[in-house]
Formats: sequence, C-alpha cells, structure tokens
Amino acid sequence: MEVLELNFPAEVAALVRHKQEQDQNLLWDPCRKKWLVATPEEWVRQHAISYLHLLGYSFALIQTESGLRTGFKEKRLDALVYKNTAPYILVECKAPSVKIDQRVFNQAFNYNQSLKAKYLYLTNGKQHIFWDVLGNKAVKSLPSASDPSS
Repeated sequence: MEVLELNFPAEVAALVRHKQEQDQNLLWDPCRKKWLVATPEEWVRQHAISYLHLLGYSFALIQTESGLRTGFKEKRLDALVYKNTAPYILVECKAPSVKIDQRVFNQAFNYNQSLKAKYLYLTNGKQHIFWDVLGNKAVKSLPSASDPSS
C-alpha cells in the first residue's frame, strides 16, 4: 500500500490499520467496524478520527459517512463527533492533493447550519484548521473529550 505522508502525531499513524487483500488496499474504519477501500480521502479520514480518538473521543461517538439533507440535496458528512448526544465536532476531510480553502470552509459551514456543532475540523492530512463556531474564530487545537470548559 502506498503510504501517503501526512502531518499527524506519530501516535495517530500507529492507530490506523491497513492491509492488502486481493490486490486492494483496505483501511479499517473503527467507527463503522468494517474494512474500506483505501482512497486518499479515506486515508486522511482514518487518520483524523484516530487523532480525535487520541484526544479522548470514543470511536462509538464518532459517526463517519453519515447522511445529511441540505435543502433538496442529500450530502454525506466525513465525520461527526457527538458529545452529550449533541453534534460537537464536524469533520471535513479532503485528499492530500486538495487545498483547504474558502470553498472547503463554506462546505463545512453550510453542513453545520442544521447540525450546530461547536467546532469544525477541516483537514487534508497536511493542513489542519480548527474553527470555534460559537467564537467565530480559528483555534490552535480542538478541546480534549475530558475538557470541562467545552
């Protein structure tokens, strides 16, 4: 499997499980509990959810590839972290070759109009943007799951 170089802590890479089976590269999704075809975006998504797990968020509280209706269109969220049963962190992942720009921010912001998550996490695996929705500002990092102020 071609390993794409990403900008995550070393502990994250150790959590991402991958294998080759019948000429297909596969990644384990611990949230959905199944093997998935390893696309560049999926490689980033699995690293992002492993990063969230290192921050203390249980895989059981992270939904991946869930549906969302925006107007008349059905969209798919890359990942959504719940805290106290409410949407908490909306994650938008892109392949490493896709720049995280205003278009990506707008996409996540539009998804969040109905979800009302407190944070947005935009990543292509190399660039990470953390956005505090209530404070309407970029932040250096996401709060850990045990952070009482969040």
